[in-house]
Amino acid sequence: MGHHTGSVHRERQHQGRKLEYRHRAVETTDEAGEVLHLLTEMHGPVVLYLAPEADGYTPVCLRRSEFRPNAGDVLAGQTAWHTELWMAHRFHTGFEDIDVSVDVRRRTGSVHRGPSLESDCGFLFTLRIRDERRALAVEAS
Repeated sequence: MGHHTGSVHRERQHQGRKLEYRHRAVETTDEAGEVLHLLTEMHGPVVLYLAPEADGYTPVCLRRSEFRPNAGDVLAGQTAWHTELWMAHRFHTGFEDIDVSVDVRRRTGSVHRGPSLESDCGFLFTLRIRDERRALAVEAS
């Protein structure tokens, strides 16, 4: 797994709108890295996006050229392969104390997740979240 480089909070403009972002390293499992590499070879640069209607753990994978962040969306970080992880505003609250890693699993059933590129290959990206505050509290007790 990769390392954690901390968080840098900035704002940038996108199509006239201010967008927040926190640049931070996002770890990936070996399997997720392989699928991201495959998707990048097939589609060019991709982004992972945790949309407002998402469950909080299952981002969609989109072509970077087709992704349009909404006002309030946050660039939460990127993987070692420069795949950006974006989150809807409602998910990034308290992000400074949370480590996120990307994993992938086989998609079960015939449910298709719309525009998510990995679902066509039979996969589903999922986020693994570790809250440092909770981990420290457990370790201290």
